[in-house]
Amino acid sequence: MCRTTSVRGSRSPNFTGAFESDHLYHALQFILMFSLVGTLESLLSAKAVDLLDPYRRKSNFNLDLLGVGIANTLASFVGGLPMISEIVRSKANIDNGARSRFANLFHGLFLLVFVALLPQLIKLIPNASLAAMLVFTGYRLASPYEFIHMYRVGREQLAIFVATIIGVLATDLLIGVGMGIAVKAAFHIYNGAPISSLFTPDIEVTEPDRSTTLVTVKNAAVFSTWIGLRRMIHSIAADRSVILDLSATQLVDHTVMEKLQELEMDFQQKHRKLVIIGLELHHGLSKHPHAAQIRTDF
Repeated sequence: MCRTTSVRGSRSPNFTGAFESDHLYHALQFILMFSLVGTLESLLSAKAVDLLDPYRRKSNFNLDLLGVGIANTLASFVGGLPMISEIVRSKANIDNGARSRFANLFHGLFLLVFVALLPQLIKLIPNASLAAMLVFTGYRLASPYEFIHMYRVGREQLAIFVATIIGVLATDLLIGVGMGIAVKAAFHIYNGAPISSLFTPDIEVTEPDRSTTLVTVKNAAVFSTWIGLRRMIHSIAADRSVILDLSATQLVDHTVMEKLQELEMDFQQKHRKLVIIGLELHHGLSKHPHAAQIRTDF
């Protein structure tokens, strides 16, 4: 698909094979695969860093994807490998006190200097040492405590967590995450969420008075429709108070419960008022504050 040609001792890509009929289908397959995997890994890494950030700052996912897309497009024209936002190096930055984007800038500059000027020195680093660093950082990201934490949130969350890990290890990241999503959707349907609520949020917006907006969610509030619900809430004028009524939902899943707490913190930081009502009619699948909430009296 992509041959290489030698130009004065260096190697540069030759893309003529990518447009041949025998190779075009396979080329499109790899383009789609790298785009999806790169996008997914970058978003997951950015989200993980947001959760690890001691200052609770929020990443701009749109800018992150734009940067990764531009960088990968430019890298492909010189035969470079695809790049993503990397959780291991980001975690190392946080652990060592990094506070701003300059940490990433200098990280990249140092790598460039070593790769360009000191490649022989890099070759002296034992691969076993690099592997040990990755294993140790990975262990800290997915330590046994994480399994205990998932169990405390809810047994169904532990099942989803384990299914995702098995899927990733047995296949690849994309399929593994897809398996986790499928298991989570199955649990939601089992707990009474209508199938339609997994794809489209059922939201009703009213204004009971001049300063308050009432947002009523019906059927279910779940991970797959959270973005639509959040967008609706954020679209409300900043000078209005917001009441989020969940009494008409049969299921509020763990993801939404966690995101609602983050949303309350965001409103507090902006000196806005957000009141969540209706959850007193539900019962949690565990005693954890982020446990999924279901209502059985429908």
